[in-house]
Amino acid sequence: MDELVINLGRKIRYYRNRQGLTLKDLANQIGVTPSLLSQIEHGKASPSLATLKSIADVFDIPVGIMFEMNSRPTPSPLIKKNTFKKIMTEGNVMHSLLSPGFDDFEMFINEFPPNAATGESPYSHEGIECGYLLKGSLVIEVDGVEYKMEEGDSVIFESYRPHRVTNPGNQPAIGVWVGSVPWIFKTQ
Repeated sequence: MDELVINLGRKIRYYRNRQGLTLKDLANQIGVTPSLLSQIEHGKASPSLATLKSIADVFDIPVGIMFEMNSRPTPSPLIKKNTFKKIMTEGNVMHSLLSPGFDDFEMFINEFPPNAATGESPYSHEGIECGYLLKGSLVIEVDGVEYKMEEGDSVIFESYRPHRVTNPGNQPAIGVWVGSVPWIFKTQ
């Protein structure tokens, strides 16, 4: 029974993340508390059949899929261009998530309008970042040293080192970034 409950929780978390929903979003849609939903996702509580049916309805999947004993569901791997979860962060930078449903890494597109920056001052967090600039130019500051990044350049650094990214130019800059530890789109 424990394995079934753990598997149900994993699938619920997978589908919730894939649809870009927070615990609170899904809990509100199905009429339970975020706390209960968190317990279900972590295999610490068993959902009622009615709750499970409500969850499956939100995800638009048959409830039976929740009982299949594979560790990760296998929906289409394609994510359509108009469905990316987007976040505008401090400094006017738009981030579009390319890897929903995965807790192991975070891949996203960064769009820096002219004069945009990742913030007023450098910041740090867990993991390693790697970026590839598709268009424009950026200034990457790591440990107080600035590096000019041109179209076609890549960058990699440990994210615990204080860093900041700016677009001081008058043209937009667009890059693809990967974080080894999710944090921009990390859900509660």
